Amino acid sequence: MTYSDNRYGDVFAEVYDAWYHDLDDVDTCVGFIADLADDGRVLELGVGTGRLAIALAERLPVVGIDNSTAMLEVLLAKCPSTATLTAVAGHMVADMPAGPFAVVLAAYNTLFNLLHADEQRACLAEASARLAVGGHVIIDCFVPAAPMPATSIGEPRMRGDARVATEVQVDVPAQRIDGTFIETYASGRVVRRQWAVRYASVEEIDAMAHAAGLVCEERWSSYAKDPFTDDSVRHISVYGRAA
Repeated sequence: MTYSDNRYGDVFAEVYDAWYHDLDDVDTCVGFIADLADDGRVLELGVGTGRLAIALAERLPVVGIDNSTAMLEVLLAKCPSTATLTAVAGHMVADMPAGPFAVVLAAYNTLFNLLHADEQRACLAEASARLAVGGHVIIDCFVPAAPMPATSIGEPRMRGDARVATEVQVDVPAQRIDGTFIETYASGRVVRRQWAVRYASVEEIDAMAHAAGLVCEERWSSYAKDPFTDDSVRHISVYGRAA
């Protein structure tokens, strides 16, 4: 298998916490995950700067893997590895740590950072193989619009000291989005941060999960367990091993 080399983490490590610290209520996320994990170990794929893992490790043993050493450096500066938090550098599919785990978590579009469908299928298969008895895989992704727009330019907004504009191009047949955040500072300095995802519908993810021996047990539109409906723009899907 050819693994994609998505450098999102290296590009965004210096701004990730400032931009996304309020993405979700962390206590609500941690409670959702901990309830499913009971007292078992959690594996977080694409752990990044530890937005969830650090808080979760106060309650449960957590292993986090990320291919970005820049992201992991930020995580370890905030919370050095302890008996309950282990950070691993590597590709989240090719180097997925050995189980068993009570929960394997792919939060906030992490699955979509794998840029090929075969990688996404392999990720679910590897996650399934690492589950403890009664364990769960949590997939947290946006719901693709139908139809997806070919291009878009987002309204600029302030992020810290910078005015940030967004440009997005969509390759619909490849189910790929390539975007750029353009930061403009009062000094005239301009920074361009590029990112890419390979999106999949809820139905496609369910099919990948089924091929990996998983079945959907719960689906919500938030970690607060708001109902998932036809109008939901995000899904938190919980899979378990098929009987």
